[in-house]
Amino acid sequence: MKISLKWLNDFVDVKDYFQKPEALAEILTKAGLEVEEIHNGARDYEFVVTGLILEKDKHPNADKLSLCRVTTGDGVVHQIVCGAQNHKANDKVVVALPGAILPGNFIIKKAVVRDVESGGMLCSLKELGLATESQGIEILPQNAPIGKAFAEYMGLDDVTIELKVTANRADCLSHYGLAREVACLLGRELRPAFDEKNLQLNSLSSQDQIQLEVRASDLAPRYTGRYLKGLKVGSSPDWLKRRLEMVGLNSINNVVDCTNYVMMELGQPLHAFDAQAIRGEKIIVERAKPGEKFTTLDGSELALTGDEVMIKDSEKSLCIAGVIGGKNSGVTNETVNLFLEAAFFSPMSARKSLRAHGLNTDSGYRFARGVDPEGTMVALNRATELILKVAGGEAFSAAHDVYPNIQKKEAVSLKVQTISDRLGYTADPRKFEDFMQRLGCRMEKISDGEYQITPPSYRFDLEQDMDLVEEYARLNGYDQIPETMPTLSMTPTAHDANYLLQRKTSEVLRAEGFSQSQHLIFVGTKAQMKFIKEPKILEHAGLSTSEMAVKVLNPLNEEQDSLRLGLSYGLFQNIKTNFHHGNAIGRLFEIGKVFHFSGPGNYQENWRLAISAWGLPSGLWQKNSQAPLVFEIKAAIEALLRSFHITSFQWEPIVDKGDVPAFLHRGQAASLLVEGKKIGFLGTVHPVILDDEKIRAPAALAELDLEVLFKTQPRVRKTQSLSKFPRIERDLALILPKSLKVGEVSELIHKEAGPFLISLQVFDVYEGDKLEIGQKSVAFHLVYQDKKDTLRDQVVSESIDKLLVTLKSKFQISVR
Repeated sequence: MKISLKWLNDFVDVKDYFQKPEALAEILTKAGLEVEEIHNGARDYEFVVTGLILEKDKHPNADKLSLCRVTTGDGVVHQIVCGAQNHKANDKVVVALPGAILPGNFIIKKAVVRDVESGGMLCSLKELGLATESQGIEILPQNAPIGKAFAEYMGLDDVTIELKVTANRADCLSHYGLAREVACLLGRELRPAFDEKNLQLNSLSSQDQIQLEVRASDLAPRYTGRYLKGLKVGSSPDWLKRRLEMVGLNSINNVVDCTNYVMMELGQPLHAFDAQAIRGEKIIVERAKPGEKFTTLDGSELALTGDEVMIKDSEKSLCIAGVIGGKNSGVTNETVNLFLEAAFFSPMSARKSLRAHGLNTDSGYRFARGVDPEGTMVALNRATELILKVAGGEAFSAAHDVYPNIQKKEAVSLKVQTISDRLGYTADPRKFEDFMQRLGCRMEKISDGEYQITPPSYRFDLEQDMDLVEEYARLNGYDQIPETMPTLSMTPTAHDANYLLQRKTSEVLRAEGFSQSQHLIFVGTKAQMKFIKEPKILEHAGLSTSEMAVKVLNPLNEEQDSLRLGLSYGLFQNIKTNFHHGNAIGRLFEIGKVFHFSGPGNYQENWRLAISAWGLPSGLWQKNSQAPLVFEIKAAIEALLRSFHITSFQWEPIVDKGDVPAFLHRGQAASLLVEGKKIGFLGTVHPVILDDEKIRAPAALAELDLEVLFKTQPRVRKTQSLSKFPRIERDLALILPKSLKVGEVSELIHKEAGPFLISLQVFDVYEGDKLEIGQKSVAFHLVYQDKKDTLRDQVVSESIDKLLVTLKSKFQISVR
């Protein structure tokens, strides 16, 4: 929001801040209205002044150049070489003196042009940045003063302040609204917006010219309108153009400029309809029909949702109320008669319309935050006065004002002692009364130090007593709140068990070489479902989910319109983004919540852990491993299980290809069982997906239900003293079918080897031409120990002999 200090000065005296706008900016920022930028127009034209050409001669060394002697007042005469030819002696001109910096960073210096000194430049409007084309230097009127700063002469010596207005302070989205705030902060008088006595109306009725029917009074609580005739639409006067340009608006024509002027002055958007384009001489305010087509001023065609408020005539829609006008509703140079609208539309309706169609307009910006319903007629009268002033014509009396349900603010009770208690220092009752009155509040004193306060209609943010406490703190200065250390009279609450377990999980995985990732819980429905395809398949791996994602009612955009069903999609996006930005190797994990339907109207959220890996390390200090990446993730998960003291777990390959998640390789996926219950999956990312996304590296994903793991905690590992008796170690190289899982063999060995087997490890696997086809050799290292006595070789040998017999009979395994 841009504010002009000269414009602001119309309502509150801020002349003393013209030379020090930074001081005013600091006051506003401390009061919660952050100033982002200050622009001083006078500095743009420093060393640029008005002058008089005393003499004009030919340049002695150049036929196309002239040599001028120019005075800028006080007897100062400058010799200036000029290339233009549209000037003569006694012309008033614009002179840029040495030191001036013109638009385009063009610095004016003393120079020698064809052996003749030149001390400045005679300027065109193009060179001054005020026109796109110029036929020569700018010739000023003969009554122009000599030696006056050009910025002051042209009215460009204004200071503009760019404000960042928070969503709850819609009352400050205008010059008059900010003037109210400044008058309150500085303790100065606030002048009225305008004198309605100056408004000249004829005796005819607007209601007789245009009929009005409001069918959606809930979305358009107040609607006013006036008929004007005999206007002459054309260019706006310079003062009007200049004011609009100073706050970033372009001049269109005198009528539209007046409506924009009032919007920037009073904060009330208006719309001017060409009365001749209103069919049936009737305005209808009603909801849009779902699917209805509407063409905007810029020619865009919109499909309406049914939530919009439409302004219509008897045949067609003229505009989306408070948002944007229609193609045939605007004012043109042929317009003679007007219907001028000023209304209060529901902020919710305006927000929905803007978001649904991706629009961003000045009027929509204000209506979405809230416009003062009590200021609607004031703005209509002010706009009428301005239009009559710049476009002529006459305005009709008896304006439409449909306001069936007056918007009333509820009174708030507040004690001054409450302010003192909340702010930590003694509040001054007299200062409080002054602040409230300057804010426009109505006050009724109930007793000493207690008040009944009714906020003004334009302060939507003042609804309860704490809002008024905040106003006192804001206006008095937040720096007045004393610094005090709080007294700690209670023992700090212990950390939540879930938090501690999540932190432990994070520490273990980071120790395993994985970095932690964090995503928004919002995802795009289409993109997520394209990746997952069939969410119900995840349930075969022990992960709760639903067929449909939980939709967000008011999404920011299509890429964030639902809640995530799992964490794997987010980590895959990390893989894609990192790989395409040159990170060919990465290891990530995420701990977060996922969401799904657990029944009609019921929602469930669960904690999950997801792990991803992509790219194989290689280089001087790295082995170029050929092992699939899933084993890296598998090792990290097993380290996590061991840290939770979970020993009963098993990896189960997913045999039925229909149970494999769509984003995983059909032959390289497994489920994790913890104490007999499935809690997640592990697998290689499907090669087709990698190819489609142009990821030229292997990748793997795992996702686990953390809540199942957390329910096993706390679990303490039982400790035993070290045995003082020696161990006996044996190695067995067994030949077994390739189709036989080593895990099944290990399980049988543990079961049949007896109580003295304390360790079993696989240390070698061989498959080659020295073995028969379809066989492999697996070498096991067995460690025996008796914790109560010295173990004899005979006992170990008997155990191994018995074991070999069992292995041969059950699996046809022989010793190599």
